[in-house]
Amino acid sequence: MLKAKLKSWYNEAMTGTTRDIVLAVLIGVLAGLSSTFIIKTESMIEGFLYSTHTQELGLGQIFRLKDLVILSLPLIGAIFYIVLKSVFFQEQKMGYSFPDFIVNVNRKEARINPMTILYLLLFTPIIIGTGNMAGVEGPIAQIGGGFGSFLSGIMKEENRKRRKLLIASGTAAGIASIFNAPITGVFFAIEIVLLGEYELTAISVIVISAVTATLVTRAFIGNHPLLGTPLYEYAGVHEFIGYTFLGVFVGIFSVLFEKWFFKAADYFKKMTVKPMARPLIGSIIIGFIGVLLPMSLGNGYPVIRMALLGKISFTLIGFLFVAKFIGTAITIGSGLPGGIYAPSLYIGAMLGGTIGFVFNSLFPAEPVSTGVYATLGMSAFLASLTHAPFTGIFLVFELTNDYRMMLPFMVTTIIAMLIKARLFPDSIEHYPIREYIKHIEHRDSNDS
Repeated sequence: MLKAKLKSWYNEAMTGTTRDIVLAVLIGVLAGLSSTFIIKTESMIEGFLYSTHTQELGLGQIFRLKDLVILSLPLIGAIFYIVLKSVFFQEQKMGYSFPDFIVNVNRKEARINPMTILYLLLFTPIIIGTGNMAGVEGPIAQIGGGFGSFLSGIMKEENRKRRKLLIASGTAAGIASIFNAPITGVFFAIEIVLLGEYELTAISVIVISAVTATLVTRAFIGNHPLLGTPLYEYAGVHEFIGYTFLGVFVGIFSVLFEKWFFKAADYFKKMTVKPMARPLIGSIIIGFIGVLLPMSLGNGYPVIRMALLGKISFTLIGFLFVAKFIGTAITIGSGLPGGIYAPSLYIGAMLGGTIGFVFNSLFPAEPVSTGVYATLGMSAFLASLTHAPFTGIFLVFELTNDYRMMLPFMVTTIIAMLIKARLFPDSIEHYPIREYIKHIEHRDSNDS
């Protein structure tokens, strides 16, 4: 009798909207706890294996081969990954799996394998903590989306549209909590995961999930901008000439990076070795890069922070740009799990800082801080690579906590995106989606 009354009360109280809100909160809590685990685990591994970068970096550090053990650290992470994946996670996709995640959400049944959550939770902090060049943001978005799918399965939700909403809420929660940036999480879910297709009623669920996850992470890690304030000061209208040129260069290099990213993956796939041997080869290459430039390893946030403060010399910042540019594609292309968002912020910051040094040398009478150029480079590179302008703009705004940067953000980012769209119309996530659609259409035409 009591059970029947409780069930009746539950069915009456848990209407569609109420149930979505409750699930959004649960997803946010789970995503926030997952982000906390990844952040703390990666930080612990990275802090134990590598020295932190707190002093100003100069060219001389490139050639100090004082710690050759760095050569083996990325390889250790890769070996750990290969052994455990071979035993426990054979069905999980190697390498950059986020485009497949988007395809699943938008073109398939929108059901995520629960093992994906454990797979990414386990390997992401270890792979990146040992120095391999990737980011945790794509994986945590998939983890959050996995929780959305898992809870929709528990609720026996058969409506694909509602499952898709809960998965998008999970991705928003993951991004919001890992960056301490709830607005960015919301725009990420809308622009990148939902491909810009959404209903206004869905926004509330996504926002609730993103805010909940952010609050959970703040409870464990604290509330502070991830990268700090870039100390922007308006120098005059002339500075926008430099920002315009920066947008052009970022647009061009984002095209080059995307093409290199997929070429590297294709190169590893064509290797006449077993698939499980490819991450070993990739991690060995990363180890060699790390011996020369240890500050290019891992997620690179301490080095990004130094670039925003203008504390990296001109002779070094270009080398860091090249190292991350090459190393990210090798890490992920070889089959190691990880995302491209932290590397894209790093690459954008180093490219922006390099352009800042060059522009200031051409116009020494009215210099602008190279840290400002680095900050704008981050926003523009991420936005042009993902075709998500609001995600890029609001991410860097929330990371730096400096609203004064908003106008330069918009100018540089939009120019970079226009250049990128003109030269290479697909984003780094949506290019595989277009290839998937072409494959399906080709298959259907052959069947008919």
